[in-house]
Amino acid sequence: MGFKIANVELKNKLVLAPMYRVTDLAFRLLCREQGAGLCYSEMINSEALIRNNKAAQALSLSCTEDTPLAMQVFGARVESMKKAAEILCREHEFDFLDLNLGCPSDNVINQGAGSALLKRPKRIAEIISSWKCFEKPVTAKIRSDQNILHTIKLAKEIERAGASAIVIHARPVKQKNKGLVDFVAIKRVKKAVGIPVIGNGGVKNKAGFEKMLEKTGCDAVMVGTAAIGNPGIFAEILGKKPVAREQAFLNYLKLSHKFGIDSYFGRMKIHAVKFFEENKEKVLLFQKTKTLEELISIAGSNNPG
Repeated sequence: MGFKIANVELKNKLVLAPMYRVTDLAFRLLCREQGAGLCYSEMINSEALIRNNKAAQALSLSCTEDTPLAMQVFGARVESMKKAAEILCREHEFDFLDLNLGCPSDNVINQGAGSALLKRPKRIAEIISSWKCFEKPVTAKIRSDQNILHTIKLAKEIERAGASAIVIHARPVKQKNKGLVDFVAIKRVKKAVGIPVIGNGGVKNKAGFEKMLEKTGCDAVMVGTAAIGNPGIFAEILGKKPVAREQAFLNYLKLSHKFGIDSYFGRMKIHAVKFFEENKEKVLLFQKTKTLEELISIAGSNNPG
């Protein structure tokens, strides 16, 4: 089941996607327990990180058990991206630097970052080249273009710039996370480059995982939205018994407290709603909570009324 990126051996083909306000350290550790072989951090704003912004610093939090790990960075200025990578490499242990080229958020695009960079291959190459001095394998997460030839050309340019792997979310930017996934785009890129290709988009279960591998020939599969509130999806794909979602959230709370993540109440509330989305009564109660204590009380109660 394993595969390799540069000199890093990965135990299986299951990858946790980088997701804003989701893939913090506590959540990544839960997914690792359930079988994720590689995890990505949330996207880290390069400009904020070099300004010593506390929120940006919190996103780069890791620990010895959180490996192998890719730190994902977004930004448009080469110098800022290099400085951000330098800070991360100096202050944290991780395995890969990842360049965010797929975020469809208007806020990110308006900064010239994320998927806005898909139209600037020269700038992409400059950023990747600027990271070579840190001696960390570089990955790049892109989105497929409606013109498949553009996607293939970009993937080749990313490889030439020195990237060790490419992640392809096989939906155009305008689709965001909805609609059909273009397996052909992933398959064509896989044939065109000599570095590992990780397929991403629409994988919700074991059948979806197997279909992605079969249809595209990709080296590994990235699981995104289906893992939100459900880290047990990795165990399910591996044919093992998953942790119950309610118990997983209680475990998430413990880990969040251990690493200080529970000080971000809004994040805790979002996670609570996702973990308990099948329990409508508790979801309604979570939405009304104003303190962490209230949230913990509801999460641990067998009788929401």
